[in-house]
Amino acid sequence: MRGLNTKIAAIAGLLLIATALALQFSKTSAPPRESACSSESPNLPATSAASPQTVPAREVSVSSMASQTERKLAGSAEEIIAKIKNALAHSGSRHTYTTFSKLSETVDASNVREVLAFVQTLAKPQEKSMLVSLFVARWAEFDPAAALAYAEALPSGSTRNWALTSAVTGWAEKDSAAAISWVQQLAPGPLRDQAMQTVVSALADKDPQAALAFLENLPPGRNRQSLYWPVFSRWTTNDPAAAAERATQMAAGANRDTAWQVVASSWANQDPDAAFAWANTLPAGQGRNNALQSVLANWAARDPQKVAAVVLTLPPGPVRDQSLNNVARQWAQTDARAALAWAQALPAGDGQRNALRSALASWVQSDPAAASQFIAGLPPGKAQEEATMAVALQLANSDVQSALEWAQKLPSGPSRQTVLTNIVSQWSEADPQAAANFALQASDVDGRKTLLENISRQWARNDPAAALTWAGSLSDSAVRDFVFPSVIAAVAESDPGEAAKLLSRLSTPEAQTNATANIIWQWAGNDPQAASKWAASMPEGKIRQQAFESLMNRWAESDPYEAGTWLATLTAGPSRDAAVSAYARKIVSSEPQTAAAWAETIGNQNVREAQLESIVLAWLHADPTSAAAWLSHSSLSAEARTRLLSQGQ
Repeated sequence: MRGLNTKIAAIAGLLLIATALALQFSKTSAPPRESACSSESPNLPATSAASPQTVPAREVSVSSMASQTERKLAGSAEEIIAKIKNALAHSGSRHTYTTFSKLSETVDASNVREVLAFVQTLAKPQEKSMLVSLFVARWAEFDPAAALAYAEALPSGSTRNWALTSAVTGWAEKDSAAAISWVQQLAPGPLRDQAMQTVVSALADKDPQAALAFLENLPPGRNRQSLYWPVFSRWTTNDPAAAAERATQMAAGANRDTAWQVVASSWANQDPDAAFAWANTLPAGQGRNNALQSVLANWAARDPQKVAAVVLTLPPGPVRDQSLNNVARQWAQTDARAALAWAQALPAGDGQRNALRSALASWVQSDPAAASQFIAGLPPGKAQEEATMAVALQLANSDVQSALEWAQKLPSGPSRQTVLTNIVSQWSEADPQAAANFALQASDVDGRKTLLENISRQWARNDPAAALTWAGSLSDSAVRDFVFPSVIAAVAESDPGEAAKLLSRLSTPEAQTNATANIIWQWAGNDPQAASKWAASMPEGKIRQQAFESLMNRWAESDPYEAGTWLATLTAGPSRDAAVSAYARKIVSSEPQTAAAWAETIGNQNVREAQLESIVLAWLHADPTSAAAWLSHSSLSAEARTRLLSQGQ
């Protein structure tokens, strides 16, 4: 009789690969049969030694199908169906799945088709898929050919996918060798991967050494390494010393590292002292590090206080650092104050700070108020700020409202605003509308403007249409004017031309000016020529001046020659003066004389003299001789020249 735990594990695996299986089977299916009840095996030639046809045909009578124990369990189809109906009527019970699993043990060749015919009439797809999977898996134990044929004949969908894999699962438990031979004939893909995992697990239950030998004879592939997990996990459960010895004998490489890690993790659940002693004997390298971390992580879950002492005996390095985190986190779940006291007593450094954050992150889940009080008692500084942030983000992962309530109890100031900003930013990834509603109600003390700007920018990156709709629906024009620039800036990252069309939605010149500068900055990074044409098309005024300045700030960084060439085409005016000023500031460190020459062309005297003085002062500090020589012939006044020379000394 099949164990319940094996069935549960099989069903869990099915959930992960349901969508991939149908496609693979459609590629490996045999030609259509005349009847869905055919017992011919799919996908295999008649002469295959692994074919389900080689399993002796089962007679309708129970006596020819099962042992005496199984005959006692078998019931009529009517009885089984009645029990299914009763269990479904009480499907809220936690015992429902166990009931279904036990019922699957009672099917045989005389009733399985009739029972499955009833299951197919169920309205709820989830119930149908689960029951089909259970009964087909049982069917495959005594007649894999018929079970596979039935599963393959089902309509495409999750129920069929589950049934196909369940048939392989049931067959592997009865005859893993035959099932393995059959699976090896499947085309590469998700179905073959999952089926191989199933049959290797079944073989490992009976003979782990044979399972390992089988794996090592497989050609290298992307999923071969994952198959070592079921083999060594089962082997270590039964004989950890033998499994560890065999893993150590493997050739160096990723497969051996995987085997070591599996042995370490499984052995630590049984005897962590022995597992740790063994892992310490392994050759130095990443494989040994992974094994030690697995042992210490599992051990810390059972006895963090003891592991805390063991970890301190390790040499500095990644194993020690990661283990400090694990111990602090696990220990804090049972005794947060002791874990924190231990973390605080560690030598100062990144390891201590990380351990402290890990302990606080665990504590805040069980007692956020106490964790908050502890943080408040820490000395002001980086450690307190990091602890505050760790608690806030941990809370936000599980309960945003609790995180917000906790953050709002912090003292007013930059730290509180930073914490709220991070919580709301994390929240807006999952539910931007709710995060925006919160920010709209926030006070200026909590950084309302910053919260809304961050949310709107993040929202626009993920869903620009929804963000624009929300921003446009805001009734407060002042709020719209500091939200829309953030939305427009985010749109400009991917489509600056489209962002430019949104400027008309802003109600004030100041908001339009800021948004224009953001668009130009983004646009100039990808297509400065197009950005310059758009900027030049604007009427003279503050917006155009800001656009020219933003354009030069970006363009002169990537291509100062082309930027200078464009500058030479501009006619005199305030916007040209702004562009030249920005350009000169960008090139002064590398080309001070060129920067000064450009500054000399600025039309506005006040702007020209201010730019020249700034350029010359920087030049005097870098190359006083050349700067002084140029200054003596500049257009600056004698008073300005004397003042600059004295400042540059």
